[in-house]
Amino acid sequence: MSPRSYIETNSLQADLETLRQCEGYDFAAIATPERFRSGAPIKWQFVSGNTNDRYKLIVLKKGCGLAGMVMKTGKRMIIEQVDQEIGFEERLKYPILLSENLTSLIAIPLWFENELWGVLLLGQRQNKPLPDNFDKVNIQGKLSVFSEG
Repeated sequence: MSPRSYIETNSLQADLETLRQCEGYDFAAIATPERFRSGAPIKWQFVSGNTNDRYKLIVLKKGCGLAGMVMKTGKRMIIEQVDQEIGFEERLKYPILLSENLTSLIAIPLWFENELWGVLLLGQRQNKPLPDNFDKVNIQGKLSVFSEG
């Protein structure tokens, strides 16, 4: 199955919700370049546990915002305590933090056949710590065709 057909069957949304609940996160989202074209704006396309729809207004470029940084580096980004690790001014560069009031998070690159397709974000609110196994979150088989690398 290709990523496009997986996404078009709406299975990705259901898998995202299951992953969020099973791993113990308040919020989960997947960002991808629009229409999966290289160089296209990056948007949060699939969400679970959201408190509002402001994520739909967030448009990023490669290298900007959480998703943009992970898309640029192809590596995980972990922020265990937003308040201590990122100053308020710096938080403005990460609009998903503000729109969903995330206080800790992990962002994971989504690969398919050596091509970076998107970013998975798992986050907590209200200063809840990341789950004990956060550094071992394995998406293999949980988001069908995608792996971390």
